Amino acid sequence: MKVLLFTLCVGYGLARSAIRHSANEADYMPQGKHDADYDHEAFLGSEGKKEFDSLTAAEAQQRLWNIIPHLDEDGDGKITVDELHDWIKKQLLVYIMEDARGLHEGNDVNHDGFVSWKEFVATTYGLGFVDNEQKAPKSGDFDYRELILRDYNKFISADANGDQFLSVEEMGAFVHPEEFHHTRHLAIEESMADLDRNKDGKVSLEEYIADILADEEEYANTPEWLANESERFKSEHDKDGSGSLEQDEIRQWLTPNNDSPAREVAERLVLGADEDLDGVLSLQELLKNHAVFLGNSFVSIHSEL
Repeated sequence: MKVLLFTLCVGYGLARSAIRHSANEADYMPQGKHDADYDHEAFLGSEGKKEFDSLTAAEAQQRLWNIIPHLDEDGDGKITVDELHDWIKKQLLVYIMEDARGLHEGNDVNHDGFVSWKEFVATTYGLGFVDNEQKAPKSGDFDYRELILRDYNKFISADANGDQFLSVEEMGAFVHPEEFHHTRHLAIEESMADLDRNKDGKVSLEEYIADILADEEEYANTPEWLANESERFKSEHDKDGSGSLEQDEIRQWLTPNNDSPAREVAERLVLGADEDLDGVLSLQELLKNHAVFLGNSFVSIHSEL
């Protein structure tokens, strides 16, 4: 055991990785019975629900109309379960939008409410990298090209409507790609690249332990801890018993929320308003069935909507 530990510390080092675990959604969901009020709070957020409950029917309807563009991530006029799931997570995992607003404000150089790729590169890496992202560095200088390429791939994926700018909502997917359906694959790829230190396309026990030690160095000389983590690797993550983790096993480890409580709410909301049963919501379906989202207090709907 001590020989293995020595190999881990010397052979792989304790460089901190960027492993991206999805949040455990159950920790953030509303409390209480899974009824209409539960779904409304999940859709609006705790504070949002309190605010909506104090509005008149007309005010609530107008507020819902204002929310719709943020639901329709790709701007195609349809609201999918995936898009509703993303919206709900933004309401419940408050830190996502707090991080997004902070990063967005710091990169929106011209203060137009959007961040372009050039703005992001200039503020993050420096003006010298604008239009020269892939230029080889001078001898002895740090090579930023891999980091810039990672960020570019996240930027393009987070840009759900494809307009080449990031809104505050889209910045949420950029800064936390592990939480959203259209960027999660990049989070997994990044994590795989950071875990797979010898670049053989899989993650060994030694690489797995080295990554944990990057954040918990105090356990580096604790054989009992090492034995427990080794057992967890074998029993929980190495599903096929091959002795290493393939990409599918990495995906199951990092994103265990395929049957997530937030997605279940999104599915119920779509089911409750999907009149033509095509699995997605048109804007008219959403507005006509607004009580599904806002609650039974708002049963009348303004004719213009």
